[in-house]
Amino acid sequence: MSRIDLDGDDAQDDLAEALRQLERQQKKPAEAGARRPSEQDLERRRQEREREADHRRSRNEVQGAVEAIRERQIAQERAAPSRRARPSPARWIVIGVIAIAAIVSTAIALWPEPLPPPAVSPQEAVRGFWGQIIAEKYEGASVYYPALIDKYGSRKQAALFLEQELAADPPTKVNVSEPEPLPDTEDLRVGYEVWRRSGRPRTGEFIVRDTGGEETGYIIVIGL
Repeated sequence: MSRIDLDGDDAQDDLAEALRQLERQQKKPAEAGARRPSEQDLERRRQEREREADHRRSRNEVQGAVEAIRERQIAQERAAPSRRARPSPARWIVIGVIAIAAIVSTAIALWPEPLPPPAVSPQEAVRGFWGQIIAEKYEGASVYYPALIDKYGSRKQAALFLEQELAADPPTKVNVSEPEPLPDTEDLRVGYEVWRRSGRPRTGEFIVRDTGGEETGYIIVIGL
């Protein structure tokens, strides 16, 4: 290196120039080092690129799986209405059985219960009347006491009267005595004793008449 004279302005300029040259010389090795990375830096960059590539692949695989699941759900939702619209034969059989059972149950519920047969004796008329009351078959009881039908206008109205009169403390058992003829008439008097749910007995007697017809038999004329 040449000698630098520090006296005067020219000397100062020369010193500044020398310092700038020294700085440039120091920067060049650093820049050269920056332009030539080490093997460790290269390996690290390669690993980072591989990790980024693996991350992109994993993300793409997850997105693909999510899309596949969503497409299957959409396909199932679209296919569900068509399956519901076409019930299987077994389902039709079950529906048919249920419908038939419902129809039969409704028919049984609405079908009028047959009335009891006419009484063939005075005791049977009284026993039949109270037996129908005990079974809560009030329309059947009116068969043996047709005067109630005449009084209330219909069998249903007569049954309603009997229910209102006797359902509060219904009878549970009845005992019928032997008939006794009434003087100067063909009617018969038949006594009875009824045990009610409350335990209180009810005693009384009916006047029974033979109508002479097979379809009507013996009937109660009066007594309730």
